Amino acid sequence: MTLRGARSASTRARILEVARELLDDPSTAVTLERVAERADVSVQTILRHFNSKRELMIEVIGSLRSGERGVASPSPSVAASVRVLFDDYELIGDRVIRMLAEEHRMSELEAGAREGRRSHRQWVLASFDDYLSPLSSQQRTGAVTQLLVVTDVYAWKLLRRDFALSRQQAEKTIVGLIEGVLHHE
Repeated sequence: MTLRGARSASTRARILEVARELLDDPSTAVTLERVAERADVSVQTILRHFNSKRELMIEVIGSLRSGERGVASPSPSVAASVRVLFDDYELIGDRVIRMLAEEHRMSELEAGAREGRRSHRQWVLASFDDYLSPLSSQQRTGAVTQLLVVTDVYAWKLLRRDFALSRQQAEKTIVGLIEGVLHHE
């Protein structure tokens, strides 16, 4: 890579990091001017790298998670599934909450939120497939809806941020809720 290419990549990375930090801070609006100021670049530089605020935000949302949660096969236990879920939420949960809070005001975030919901549904279906398979179609639909609610990032936020529970306490609470859904006769 040439020196110019390395500088360009470094500038791009700095812009993305600043935009992520701004997205993490609910008291600060994410504007191109604010990103430019904090990244020590011009708005025009941001636009050269991303073409628009929309493209910048899509890139930021796409970089929130380096990979998918483990969805290849059902976890060996409810507690193991919740541990995987909390690993993810502890890493990006606050950003996701901010994105969801802003999605209706900032159209750039709608696609990311939609993809997150799709991904979360796939995770629920894969993680709890062994429990869901024997259920009738109607029972399965109800159970999936309940699992989506109790494993949603807002449940994590309520327990970890609003109630200030330890991770262990919060995980235990979610495990209990999930077991209530799965073992409800």
